[in-house]
Amino acid sequence: MLLTLGRVAVALAATAVALVAVRSALRTIVVPRGIPDRLTRVVFRVVDAPIAWRARRATSSGQLDRRTAGLAILLLLALLVTWLGAIWLAGAGMQWALSGGSAGRAFGASASALTTLGLSSAGGGASAAAYIEAVLGIGLLALIISYLPSFYAAFSRREAPVTKLAMRTGLPPAGPAILSRLWCQAGPQRVLNETWQAWEDWFVDLSESHTSFPLLAFFRSPQTAKSWITAAGAILDAAALALAAVDGDWGPETEMCLHAGIVSLRHIADFHGISYPRDPAGAPIAVTEHEVTAACQELKAAGVAVVSDLDAAYDQFRAYRAAYDQLLLALCAYLYAPPAPWSSDKVAAARPRPPIIRVGPGSLGRVYPPRPKPGGSPPAGPARPPAPPARG
Repeated sequence: MLLTLGRVAVALAATAVALVAVRSALRTIVVPRGIPDRLTRVVFRVVDAPIAWRARRATSSGQLDRRTAGLAILLLLALLVTWLGAIWLAGAGMQWALSGGSAGRAFGASASALTTLGLSSAGGGASAAAYIEAVLGIGLLALIISYLPSFYAAFSRREAPVTKLAMRTGLPPAGPAILSRLWCQAGPQRVLNETWQAWEDWFVDLSESHTSFPLLAFFRSPQTAKSWITAAGAILDAAALALAAVDGDWGPETEMCLHAGIVSLRHIADFHGISYPRDPAGAPIAVTEHEVTAACQELKAAGVAVVSDLDAAYDQFRAYRAAYDQLLLALCAYLYAPPAPWSSDKVAAARPRPPIIRVGPGSLGRVYPPRPKPGGSPPAGPARPPAPPARG
């Protein structure tokens, strides 16, 4: 009687393990929306721990890049091994529960079924379990293989604008450099307005691809000094600086690009469980007034039409930057970003470690914070840039 109950318990446990593995694989690879998975988070924490330890001891940006470049590939392989290992363990439990015999024989029969090298299980229910295990093993491998083309297509789409920006404005990316290189003294600012439009589209695609393919965030650019997160920060800084300090012919494209960038980074941070201020209005920023003033003077020397009141320009820039300052710095630290002005070089806090069990608000793509309790203040929506200052 006790043996029978034990076999039933093992069979139920094996079924649960197999379901957890299949559910994790489907959430990570198949479902076309960002759904955080607990097993994937556990695997990430295990794989990331030694890399984070080595990254903290890197003495140069090149060494940091070499020590962290393999994180995404290691994580993908670790997930595959974890899923297949879970199926193997579940199959061994089912073999023992249905056919009896020793544990060694059960694990051997499970490995035989998983690798489709031959079926060494007994007949009846054990043979049916072996066939199911073989189908799951082949299915997981097929999912990974079919996953890679879409994955690398999204990677190429992400990197093309980043490379174009680097060719136009140099490396590392910087907001003031974007404005000075793309500014047209004859006006109107056609090139800059086209840049805002292109990067608004890029941010929209980034929000979708980096939550549907969460491993994509950790794939580094081919060049050491390039990074999608520092390029995003430079574009946001350029748009904020243009609205705050440059007297240009700006249409709605600039503000829409800035807003799209903030919402996109929030989506990615929410998916990974990275905390950031939900209502950053009035919060201090990492960029100092001296740095903004110096950047404005350099822009003016390069022929850019900078406003005369630099104090007001900094106040306006600070209002824009506060909406994404801590968010950008947290993502730079989380992704081991290479050095870049006004973004990764401003990281002072410890690298965030996303939770395994609990994820924060917006983890399924929602950018709005939770509703307050009755009698509290109304909830704040996604940070929207304030209206640009009056010219004249």
